[in-house]
Amino acid sequence: MTNTPGSGASRDFGELRRVVVKVGSGIIAPKGRLDPHVIERMAEDVTALRETGLEVILVVSGAVAAGYLGMGRDRPPTSVVERQASAAVGQYQLMTMFAHEFEKCGTVVAQLLMMQDDIEDRRRFLSARHTLQELLSRGILPIINENDPLADDEAKIGDNDHLAALVTSLTTADLLVILSTVNGVLRFGDTREDSEGEDRTLTAEVIHTIEVDSEIDSHITDDQSETGVGGMKAKVRAARLASDWGVPTVIASGNERGLLTRIVAGEEVGSHFVTSTKRLTERKRWIAIRTRSVGSIVVDDGAKRALVERGASLLPAGIVDVEGEFGIGERVDLLGGDGRAFAVGLVSYPASEIQRMKGRQSEEFLEVLGYKYVEEIVHREDLVLLDVKKNGGESFDERENRVRHSG
Repeated sequence: MTNTPGSGASRDFGELRRVVVKVGSGIIAPKGRLDPHVIERMAEDVTALRETGLEVILVVSGAVAAGYLGMGRDRPPTSVVERQASAAVGQYQLMTMFAHEFEKCGTVVAQLLMMQDDIEDRRRFLSARHTLQELLSRGILPIINENDPLADDEAKIGDNDHLAALVTSLTTADLLVILSTVNGVLRFGDTREDSEGEDRTLTAEVIHTIEVDSEIDSHITDDQSETGVGGMKAKVRAARLASDWGVPTVIASGNERGLLTRIVAGEEVGSHFVTSTKRLTERKRWIAIRTRSVGSIVVDDGAKRALVERGASLLPAGIVDVEGEFGIGERVDLLGGDGRAFAVGLVSYPASEIQRMKGRQSEEFLEVLGYKYVEEIVHREDLVLLDVKKNGGESFDERENRVRHSG
């Protein structure tokens, strides 16, 4: 879907293919308890977004709110262990309610419980990415929730804003939308002393456009919902984190029906965190620069053309040779016939199994290995092309070593 602002629209996000939508417990559990009418509305709004042709990944909070009554409590718990136990009870109930409402909209959902460690670990990162890609390719809506019952950082229990930002990187999403209980980041106006001697704010307007490096901390409060842990500070941190890999973020109200389609259409609602070209470039080069290769894969000319000219994934048929010992998720150089690296990527299989599959068709995975994980040896979203002409035909490791020793 191309986001082209028209009448009443002023934001251009470019080509939108995939959107991460985060919904907080303050929206779906406004008084500390799940509101089925709100979840029904959210299902309808997300369905309307999907009907525009976009792939949507939903990150939700609310497990604690869904589970504390089953724990025999009449109020949301505050202790770490009780919050974790409430989340364990509530996750099933939360997903049951979402699944029921989406089923009425004709949508199949899948639940993924994740933590930050799942994304920082390269093997689990690839496993999660492949699972999400498979779900999206089949038209299934992934619903992701922080794995609170197993979280070992009490400050992160229920912090799905941070998780949503990480998911934008994991899934190579084009836009992050965080739905809040307020209309966005607010700029507070004049204050006046009331009859009780307290200062009262007279005006508060939404800051519609925010550069990610701008100083807006004075406009951010620590307010949060009864069952949430985030507040606006957590949402702004998430927006800044998403910007590190070039993903714009919109923080807007989740209390208004139909807002999601208006956001992706470019209407000026909520607060839009604008990223810079520099950050986008750094994000695209993360695999190439910040991780060192531990091996290499030599490909034939046909595979190289497919990777460079068509943006294809690397399949086993195009592999000529494998050099080095490496495991799943390791970074390797992709070499052409001249022995020079033209790309780097994260592999989906270990070196020993790629060696056995080289030159073979994807249909032979089961026959040769006895199992099939994914068809791609290196998926195109885990691959970065190198500017060979600019780098003089060097791999990034060669260039880094040369620069290091010359300076």
